[in-house]
Amino acid sequence: MGRKSRLPICWLAQVAERLLTYNLCINNDQLLPSVCLKQLAEKQYIIHHQMAAADSSRVRAYLGLNNSAQYGYKKYLSKVDNAQLRKTLARFRCANHKLQIELGRQVKPVKVPMQHRYCKLCNLGEVEDEDHFLLVCPTYQSVRERFRGSLPLTAITPLAELLSCQQQGILARFLVQCQTVRSELLHQT
Repeated sequence: MGRKSRLPICWLAQVAERLLTYNLCINNDQLLPSVCLKQLAEKQYIIHHQMAAADSSRVRAYLGLNNSAQYGYKKYLSKVDNAQLRKTLARFRCANHKLQIELGRQVKPVKVPMQHRYCKLCNLGEVEDEDHFLLVCPTYQSVRERFRGSLPLTAITPLAELLSCQQQGILARFLVQCQTVRSELLHQT
């Protein structure tokens, strides 16, 4: 009976006690333990990914395509109603595409060096990365012309500016059309 007379302590209260013990939570009086724990986990998550970016070219590429200062839910996800277009944008931003910059990373047993992952659809001799694909490659010039009034599409436009434009639905349609042209041309050869 002696054991059951004590009320079980909520695990959040135990976590809050530990956080307070190690001075890991500021303003403990104002925050619920779950909020404090969430804030601590978020800070640790951000620190972890900042450190990972220094060691991984793939993480650096992701951070280059996405606003690394924004943590959490990405606003572009709520700007595109069509699920397929939203998926296309998300995949492109996560480097889940068929550009040579990614395909060369997946070659086994030895990766193709980054500087040798050339675009197969133009003779510029440039690496086929996201910037080249959307803004530079002459293969997609006609697609760019169709979207030029709605999107900031020039060779000097930073890719981050294009990807953060207000017209995310139009951007997704532009992306789909470029991917379609690329797929059709590569399957012809």
